[in-house]
Order: sequence, then structure tokens, then C-alpha cells
Amino acid sequence: MRAVLVCINQRWIVEAASMSRYSEIINLNAMTAKLLDDGEVIAEYKVETCDKCARITQLDKFGYQKSDPANNLIWFCKECR
Repeated sequence: MRAVLVCINQRWIVEAASMSRYSEIINLNAMTAKLLDDGEVIAEYKVETCDKCARITQLDKFGYQKSDPANNLIWFCKECR
């Protein structure tokens, strides 16, 4: 059993060394995201859920559309526009 634990530990070290330098953390409660470069925050921005494909992406003002009947605003991501 001890050999299995050593094997898992060695595998983790190899995988951790090959991880990406950049990572993104998305807070769904606040609908904000942070872009990290080696653990340091380099950008913070708002995110939104696309009303067509339900993908969470960075918010841009050009995605807002007005629906016809009640002037409700809907938002589309770049791929769905």
C-alpha cells in the first residue's frame, strides 16, 4: 500500500509541473472573474451567461439585445451574435 501512495505523489508532481501558467477563477455568485498569472491577479472582469447557449463568458456591452414585446434585455456572447 505504501508503494501506491508514493506513485500517486510522484504523478502529482509531474502533472503539477506541466500546468498552465495562466488560470481563471470565476465567482458565479458575484458574476466576476479573475485572471491569474502564476497566482498573481492580472485582470478582473465581469462575466455573464449567454441567453442563447448558456456559456459563461466575459461581458461586453455589444451583446445586449432588446426583445420585442416587453423591452426586456437579453445578452448574447460573441459566438452567438
